[in-house]
Amino acid sequence: MKNLTRNALMMPDDSHIHNIAGSILRNYNYLFPSTYPDIPLNLNMLKEAMAETGFFLEEEKIPEFMEDIELQLAAMVPLNWNNYGTIAILLNKTHPEEDLIAISLQRITELVRELPNFNDAAVPDEDTLDSIIYTWISLTDEFPGFTEDEAWS
Repeated sequence: MKNLTRNALMMPDDSHIHNIAGSILRNYNYLFPSTYPDIPLNLNMLKEAMAETGFFLEEEKIPEFMEDIELQLAAMVPLNWNNYGTIAILLNKTHPEEDLIAISLQRITELVRELPNFNDAAVPDEDTLDSIIYTWISLTDEFPGFTEDEAWS
């Protein structure tokens, strides 16, 4: 019981995050690779994996922790072009220096193919690449604030 109390007061480190994400991946491997743009993660999956790994957090810390788990899962699960939301999250994390307003479709394609867990040999269409770019832009603090006419011109 003393160990559970200590774990409940600790902030998670990288090994906790990796272990919990690994547990989710093992228990829900039928969901991956996902056909959805984002990682299919919910609170029940997280709580189950936390209990399985013996790590517990105070309830108010779980939303922030869930973001860390989602990022770890994004780096672990097999990805394809359908996963543009997850790809954008990873690119935002791994390439924060990119100029997203001037980035080319070719550069996006190169960056995505460099992701170690990206496994899609298909040639992406322009709409998919645009979805990655727009999602990536929405994740940054430097959202350009286009008007609707400017965004589609």
